[in-house]
Amino acid sequence: MSVIVYPREEKLEKLSQEEIISSTKQVIQGLETLKNEHNTILHSLLEAITSLKKDEEANVVQEKSSLLHKSVEMIELGLEEAQVMTALSGHLNAVESEKQKLRAQVRRLCQENQWLRDELAASQQKLQHSEQSVAQLEEEVKHLEFMSQLRKYDEDASPLVSGAVLSGVVTRSPALWLGRHAACLSIQNL
Repeated sequence: MSVIVYPREEKLEKLSQEEIISSTKQVIQGLETLKNEHNTILHSLLEAITSLKKDEEANVVQEKSSLLHKSVEMIELGLEEAQVMTALSGHLNAVESEKQKLRAQVRRLCQENQWLRDELAASQQKLQHSEQSVAQLEEEVKHLEFMSQLRKYDEDASPLVSGAVLSGVVTRSPALWLGRHAACLSIQNL
């Protein structure tokens, strides 16, 4: 005997996807059982039609068998739809899982991107400080080379003058003389 499943007469509740799939699998099992029972009955009716000789009784059995055949087709349609629902659910679960993986990957890439930007900013800042230091050191080197040349010039000039008085003016350091001479030249150029 088949078991008839009636829908609940309670208020409709919002079911989760898992509950729907679980219910669908139970319905599939019930429909399979019902289909097997209908096929058994249909098979026995078809055997009865061949054994009956009266047209009137054969017509009744033929009518019952056509109703059972339509019922079996409806059951098979229900089974196919339930199987489509479960396959669709599996596909949707796979898509959702893939979407979650992609979201996690996007979050990770955003974090990595931010880290790289921070590293780039720090490297650019270090580069700027290094360039400033190099420029400052180059200026210091030029200044030291200039001072070295002045000292060399002072050393070369000091044996010649060595505290002597030239044309009534006591000679001073050549660096001082060069500094005054450069100041005079810059004033003339203005």
